[in-house]
Amino acid sequence: MNLIIDIGNSRTKIAVFDGDIMLFSEVLTRLKVKHLQAIKEKFNIDAVILSNTGEIVTSTYDYLKNNFILFWHLDHLSPLPIKNLYETPQTLGKDRLAAAVGAFYKFHGANCLIIDLGTCITLDFISEKGEFLGGNISPGIRMRLKAMNRYTAKLPLVDIDIPESLFGTNTKNALQNGAVKGAFREIETFINEVSTKYDVINVILTGGDAHLFEKYTKNKIFVSPNLILEGLNEILRYNAH
Repeated sequence: MNLIIDIGNSRTKIAVFDGDIMLFSEVLTRLKVKHLQAIKEKFNIDAVILSNTGEIVTSTYDYLKNNFILFWHLDHLSPLPIKNLYETPQTLGKDRLAAAVGAFYKFHGANCLIIDLGTCITLDFISEKGEFLGGNISPGIRMRLKAMNRYTAKLPLVDIDIPESLFGTNTKNALQNGAVKGAFREIETFINEVSTKYDVINVILTGGDAHLFEKYTKNKIFVSPNLILEGLNEILRYNAH
């Protein structure tokens, strides 16, 4: 069994896989040794992969290194089952890379556009040949709303919602229309551009705010909430053999 750990900007996801089947998953605000001990007692873990955008406590890292048969810390030098054509692989987010691997395995032999709606919005492309060509990064929805509140004198911080009206008739709705619908229109424009260039693509949606875009868009999309975890599991399986 494989233990998958993805430490992001605002939360940590952990999962246990038996082959390509997910048996367990959990979202934490902070990963601690006691969490790992509990999982080790419950499951027969053979290998662990760690992907961290955020920081990991030294004691937790040491526990991972010293208590499992195989421990793999993902970085830009890790062997991959795809070809990474990013010009600066050392700066590529590990979550973006893992999502590309996950998409390649789920939709083998197809062009894939991966949209991750998290702290930031990332739009990445992997070809039918398994070549990661790159993508775009823009502020996430919450980041947009917080920025307008923080960097202006009077604009309030509002909740995420999708107003039905075309125009905001009050400041709250105007902010929501601008931040939320603005982000979605940006995404849809990019989907259309990529579709025009590559004819046939699979659009895969993941991330914490994915459900919002799923309700909004009329494009055919595949929702895959565990895409990054699945990709990390495939990277671990690739390196364990």
